[in-house]
Amino acid sequence: MPPQLRLVGQWVMDHPREVALLSTREQARRIAVPAATMTRFAQRLGFAGYDEVRRIHADNVRQLPVGFVGKAEAMVARQKKQGAAVLAFDLVEAMTRNVGALASETASRQLVDAVRILSRASHVYVLGQRSSFAVAFHFQYVRAFAGGRVTLVDGAGGTAIDRLRQAGRNDALLVVSVRPYTRLTVDYAAYADKRGVAIVALTDSALAPIARLAKASVVVSTESPSFFHTMTPAFAAAEALAALLAADDGDDALSAIAAADRELLAVDAYVTPPRRRRPR
Repeated sequence: MPPQLRLVGQWVMDHPREVALLSTREQARRIAVPAATMTRFAQRLGFAGYDEVRRIHADNVRQLPVGFVGKAEAMVARQKKQGAAVLAFDLVEAMTRNVGALASETASRQLVDAVRILSRASHVYVLGQRSSFAVAFHFQYVRAFAGGRVTLVDGAGGTAIDRLRQAGRNDALLVVSVRPYTRLTVDYAAYADKRGVAIVALTDSALAPIARLAKASVVVSTESPSFFHTMTPAFAAAEALAALLAADDGDDALSAIAAADRELLAVDAYVTPPRRRRPR
């Protein structure tokens, strides 16, 4: 396939819901190809046009199992039919494919756009609920390690909104939110948006509720043969954002990391292997 058609093919595999829900013209814009390329791709597969591809995906989306129970039933049936080894391969292969999509031109551009907003902020707040909390925590930890001014909106004792009361127009809020979307996350983000805080979304769809509030979105796939959506791609994106921000900080980040190394060494934070005795 020519390179542009391969781009469309990768998009179709990685974004089945967007294929079903977005117009052909909008999908072409996001892939950065002419709309006619979408038609050529469909015709290459034997369809009259791209609308047929969209229609098939719309039917598939409607037939997806509802909730975690439906996916669990599908997973159990799959293992019974194909065996544990096949399921294990499919699980890891899906994670690998989803993480690999972050190396695409589209994803790289999304990461750079997100970093541009986060790097300009006086202070970065990070929000994630339920399965997204671990991703938010990881970003906050790595970013703070490199000296970033960052606060996790963790809500201990019901105080999440109090964290955001300190945020203003010079700040940014990184929101991690994937399907099924947690209501509190959307509510807190809307509150921050009203205060003029720049929202950056790390989410699973350009149509996600949080993406509508965001000035920039990094979109990852959470599709998995597991009964539970995979958060591995979101972790990878969060790590990439933290690393890019540290690289952007340059010498300031180097100084902060060196200080962290010294302090952790001083308090004996890590287990070190015992020294081997030299043979006499």
